[in-house]
Amino acid sequence: MVSIDQTAGSAAATQSAAEIRIYAHSPILYWWVIWAYGYVCAALTYFQGERITLSESAKPIFIHTSPWVGLSFTLLLLLVIVATSVRARGINALLLLLLLGGAATGFYVVMNTPGLWTTAPSLLLHMNLAFYLLLSTVLFVVWFVIVFTVDRLSYWRVRGTQVERVQLFGSALGRAPESWSALHIRLTRYSDDLIAHKILALGFLGLGTSDIEAKVSIFGGGHEQFRIENVWRAATPLKAVQAAMGQKATVVI
Repeated sequence: MVSIDQTAGSAAATQSAAEIRIYAHSPILYWWVIWAYGYVCAALTYFQGERITLSESAKPIFIHTSPWVGLSFTLLLLLVIVATSVRARGINALLLLLLLGGAATGFYVVMNTPGLWTTAPSLLLHMNLAFYLLLSTVLFVVWFVIVFTVDRLSYWRVRGTQVERVQLFGSALGRAPESWSALHIRLTRYSDDLIAHKILALGFLGLGTSDIEAKVSIFGGGHEQFRIENVWRAATPLKAVQAAMGQKATVVI
């Protein structure tokens, strides 16, 4: 997902030639759970579902008999949309947990209300096998191309005391390269987004993503400040920057 490349030159100039790359990612990075769970729903539908025919001339389709399959997929989709659009930090994370808990309790009560499914309007929610396969496959292709190709077309590079924002093919698009000769750089890692950073990015397994805020003091006076978002396992490149720049870098992890 995020790649961190470190290359060394000759033994005499190892530190000055060391290169640390930090790749930012778009929020679609977290959408892997949708296509992965879509394939799980497809497998459940194929092995446990029933084949039905909507009309005499139509082809039969596979549908899982339990409405929980389609409902759980829909709820997960809505959760990812919210989590990748709104950051849940601090008190907002607690409020989001309470909201999700209340929503889950409400859905459980609704789904288990006697006679609810036999009266109009019906709340049964079913998707067929083709829906899960088509949506998951298209989303997987888009996710793979963006994460492993598009997101890698630009990255931040720290080399010696030089900080650069590299954009491949940037000159062809009329974008001027950005580069700073750093007197000092302060890097701060923010990874307290509960849903995106900790859960969707598997932070609870020791992986996870973080946002990095950088403040660069420039030779000659002044400073530049920028944010690198959704960095995969951000602690690794930050420690490399600290080791390469020494006292010229302050890292807060």
